[in-house]
Amino acid sequence: MKFLLFCLFSVFTLISSISSQIVWSEQASGLTTQLTSVSAVDPMNAWACGYSGRVLRTTNGGVNWISVNGAPILATLNLHNIFAIDANTALVAGSGTASFLFRTTNGGVNWSQVFTEDGGFINAVQMANLLVGFMQGDPVGGRWSLWGTIDGGLSWDSTDFYLPQAGSEAGWNNSFFFEINSGVWFGTNNTRVYKSISLVSWTSQATTGQTNSYAIWFNNPILGMTGGTGLLMTTNGGLSWQNTAAALPGTGNISGITGQGSMWIVTRQATQIYISTDNGISWNTSYTAPAGSYRHTIKDRSTGDVFYAVRTNGGISRGEIPVGITPVSSEIPESYSLEQNYPNPYNPNTKIKFNIPKDDFVKLVVYDELGREIKTPVNENLKAGVYEIYFDAGSLTSGVYFYRVITNDFIETKKMILVK
Repeated sequence: MKFLLFCLFSVFTLISSISSQIVWSEQASGLTTQLTSVSAVDPMNAWACGYSGRVLRTTNGGVNWISVNGAPILATLNLHNIFAIDANTALVAGSGTASFLFRTTNGGVNWSQVFTEDGGFINAVQMANLLVGFMQGDPVGGRWSLWGTIDGGLSWDSTDFYLPQAGSEAGWNNSFFFEINSGVWFGTNNTRVYKSISLVSWTSQATTGQTNSYAIWFNNPILGMTGGTGLLMTTNGGLSWQNTAAALPGTGNISGITGQGSMWIVTRQATQIYISTDNGISWNTSYTAPAGSYRHTIKDRSTGDVFYAVRTNGGISRGEIPVGITPVSSEIPESYSLEQNYPNPYNPNTKIKFNIPKDDFVKLVVYDELGREIKTPVNENLKAGVYEIYFDAGSLTSGVYFYRVITNDFIETKKMILVK
């Protein structure tokens, strides 16, 4: 157990050290209407939705956001949640007198309606992979509206997902977390968080009296946060919730939570974004928007190094952990080594880690398949230690590349594959 705790602490410390600074920038959405939800596939590809049937998409990291809504998504329909499966495929949920789910596979050029429920209100939809997904909505007919798909969102079935409504409880937009190995959590307006590992049986978890859970997120299966008027944390998979994040500054209801390792990003229904790198013990203001009120925030799923947050005035903020060389351990390694990049294949960002046992001049070079030198991320004197590079291949084309570490006493080369 001590060894496990040591490993967990080491991982949290590593991620905290590389995530203490996030650089935020404002992006031009072209809208002044309320945006309600955002989903990021990777640092370059993200989708957002909002009121008046609006859907936006970026393929260049938010430099440009283009409107991709169209029939059968009506301008009179308010959209409350979006999930991007990949750069071209997305699901977006809207509700009025009924709830609707729309799907596109060509970047929003065409949409098809794949679900409707009279009297329903869909709060969130998420996919665990290209085929398997889950959708949650307010209760209809005395039972929660819970639906699953195994064909990429083309069809939805609720047969096995029975959860009776307790009193007049309902859910909240985006207050939903789904990870195929960890299960599902969703928040309510009735002091409860519901959890299921199997998606068949459900556990009602009391949040120590906080009425609303407007947002919920888990950095791992046991470590999560939920927010209403305040911010609560669990360290045992939701069996108990404590106000251990009481140091969060600002006022306003919690509207979004995301994070990784020991780092957490939280938005209130205000203009501030807050960050903690020590699991909520201390908080700092990471960014203040010029106007509007934040509704939702999320990290990109491929690297976890880019964050998007949307606001009531159509505003979009993008945050990024600075790319570059980062020392990730004060331990001096016993020998030189170059590790396999991760992820691999990748699109378009990957991490490269290497060890140097003594102070040395280090050069890290990336070559194309013909052996041409195309990028040199490192070319400097370094102290002995363990280093990690965030390599951005956004300007490169798909293919096989090689990366090589060169020092006075060591040379090693490995292959990586860029797939766009």
